Amino acid sequence: MIVSPSFAQQVYIDESLSDWDQIDPLYTDGEDSFSPVNFGVLKIDNDDRFLYFYLEVGAEITLQENNNVTLFIDTDYNTSTGNTKDEIGADLEYNLGQRRGSIHRNSSTNINSYNIGLVSAPTVTSTWFEFKIDLNTTINGTPLFKGNKIAVVITSASGDQIPEKNQELTYTLKSDKVFEPTSYQIKKPLYSDLRVLTYNVLRDNLFDPSKQEYFQRIISAIDPDIIGFQEIYDNSGEQAAALVETFLPSEAGEQWYHGDTGNDNLIVSRYPITKQQTVDGNAAYLLDLGTRDLLALVAHPPCCANGDTGRQREINAMMAFVRKSKSGEAFDIADKTPIIIMGDMNMVGQAQQQRTLLTGDITNNTNHGPDFDPDWDGSAFEDAKPFNPEMPTTFTWYSSGSSFSAGRLDYMVYSGSVLHLDNTFSLFTPALPADTLSQYGIQSDDSIIASDHLPVVADFTFTELSSNQFMDEIPTSVGLMQNYPNPFNPGTTLTFRLDTPSRISLSVQTITGQTVAVLVDNQMLSSGIHSRYFDATDLASGVYLYQLQSGEQVITKKMLLIK
Repeated sequence: MIVSPSFAQQVYIDESLSDWDQIDPLYTDGEDSFSPVNFGVLKIDNDDRFLYFYLEVGAEITLQENNNVTLFIDTDYNTSTGNTKDEIGADLEYNLGQRRGSIHRNSSTNINSYNIGLVSAPTVTSTWFEFKIDLNTTINGTPLFKGNKIAVVITSASGDQIPEKNQELTYTLKSDKVFEPTSYQIKKPLYSDLRVLTYNVLRDNLFDPSKQEYFQRIISAIDPDIIGFQEIYDNSGEQAAALVETFLPSEAGEQWYHGDTGNDNLIVSRYPITKQQTVDGNAAYLLDLGTRDLLALVAHPPCCANGDTGRQREINAMMAFVRKSKSGEAFDIADKTPIIIMGDMNMVGQAQQQRTLLTGDITNNTNHGPDFDPDWDGSAFEDAKPFNPEMPTTFTWYSSGSSFSAGRLDYMVYSGSVLHLDNTFSLFTPALPADTLSQYGIQSDDSIIASDHLPVVADFTFTELSSNQFMDEIPTSVGLMQNYPNPFNPGTTLTFRLDTPSRISLSVQTITGQTVAVLVDNQMLSSGIHSRYFDATDLASGVYLYQLQSGEQVITKKMLLIK
């Protein structure tokens, strides 16, 4: 289950500033005219495992390319060791833009980002970046960090520097802060309606006999309902579905359906595919979920810095397809049809591509039509940022032989007005504890041998269910919101809406239908928003149903108690 961090001060490398807002600047650079890199605020934090940096760079740049921003750290706070850099003895030197560095002790050792656990975000252009380094790094058997104090210098080719020359900038490591990982569930939560997996399998590795055992363990452990595959070039959707059947055999009444529009973006699903269409090299599929459809786009725009133009064009085309489908063209989907766009988006260039994907801000209106609000309620799409289990990061690509550090290239964005995100993760198996690996039959190197991309998983609940029907079939006189918090222990708040004065009942039941609480018993209530607190102190962990009844209208939702 994805939840807010337990402590506001815990830093995560997740493209969010909310955690950094709680941390005071270590250094604020004065106003000057350096260009393009013009440093602003620097913040540093740590826990028992990682050292975190937040750095403002002025102009919008890409951190891992075309700049000479260089980080120097005196990791033992000893000027007699390391290379002299201004006022410090730099044991670690790393050029972020050139993606290379060195350790200076008795001799110099060249390193890459993987040697020190360096992960940064975002991978697209930005005026600020965050990154982390592993405090437990060893180089040639020797710990990189010694003692509880470090000194830092950051320079750029533009001439700007933190701190100014002849100044010393130090940071004292906190000794009482323990890393708090986000919560996650490798198994689909009982209350979730849909588990979706997007997976770039690296040039048909899925069909490589030497790699199939890795994929089998991964896909079997994840047990998805829908899989969007990328980089399947030499095999068909039918072959992919047949292979998944060997991984996850169908039970009575089940089968694996498949979609294939002729490019590398295939779909394999427990639900029938009723329509499919190529969209400028990517693929759109309409799935019949039984009670409503799902519009799924599986995407793999062009790679790398040189692919900026083509990547923007293809994302424009996909968003235009969504707009047309919502307005009665293209797939002509019904109102409030869930929409998911998934795949290896190769987001390593201009941030505008990310903005287009989320907000519908199309850059070429002449070819792709007007901008639009992609979600049904007039808002942007939601971004399912998948945390790596047991880590403070959201990377989805990892290749230790590359000069590029691990980063988030794979996305799953969705219509949050009709889909509630229950749980999401990007499965980096080397970080999983031994008992978790054993429980799910996974091996620690599975994800990094199978592909250079990690499997990205998201679990969704349809936001409003009434007598097993979807939101657009519910009379609008009453509404039942998702409880908060969820999961909960020991209590949670249930909120509902009445558009007119109504006689209602609100109850809580077990999954088998046994009533455990009646919070409103056939009472007449005024119009407006109402809330009731549910105390589950005396109940066991598990899935519970809460039900709002007004006349013949019945709305039921799920919630999870974890003790």
